[in-house]
Amino acid sequence: MTGPAASAVPTLHLCNGTLEVEQPDQVLLDHLDTRNSWSFPAYDRLVTNGSAVLVDGDLLAPVLIGTAVDRDRFLLLRELMPRIAGVADLPPVALQDADDAVIGQVAALFSVLDDAPYAGRGVRGTILSKVLHRKRPDLVPLYDSRIFESYTAPGAVERSSHRSWQESMTLLLQQMRADLQQEAGTFAALERVAAGAGAQLTRLRILDVLVWRTAEAWT
Repeated sequence: MTGPAASAVPTLHLCNGTLEVEQPDQVLLDHLDTRNSWSFPAYDRLVTNGSAVLVDGDLLAPVLIGTAVDRDRFLLLRELMPRIAGVADLPPVALQDADDAVIGQVAALFSVLDDAPYAGRGVRGTILSKVLHRKRPDLVPLYDSRIFESYTAPGAVERSSHRSWQESMTLLLQQMRADLQQEAGTFAALERVAAGAGAQLTRLRILDVLVWRTAEAWT
């Protein structure tokens, strides 16, 4: 019996250095192995209208990455569409190259979750991010409880019960941008690893995979 393949990519330190990802290339390749039934390729290769303009089909994207969208959630997302349609107008820049103004535009898409007509009706950041990320996988991050825990539990982003969704996403985006910039060489290598496995993934999507899979070990 052979042991695990040796890693050709250096250990990554993410979440402001609080999360160590050992053998990140092997973690990524395991995620891309279709025999393991993760979200690749179903979610990452979903094509609806071939552009960043939202259509009804995009609202079902979260199902392909493990989050249920029932009839009521679908109808609420359709109701939200005019408020989140701005995803199509985001500048053509990846998060690692985005300035604070662009980060503000991305975070503003989540402000709808704080509005009284929509708050508490079954759609929060997890679902919304999974809809928007598929339209701009280089700029809009995925969000769920593991991402929250990884970026807040160790103090990379200070926790607060009083922040709006827009404020929270701004801080998360800024820290993710810092991670991507500080580990730029390693993420470039991981892009090549993914491409070699037949997956054209953005650095932001690779970041999500690594944080999510590493957090799995201690959540």
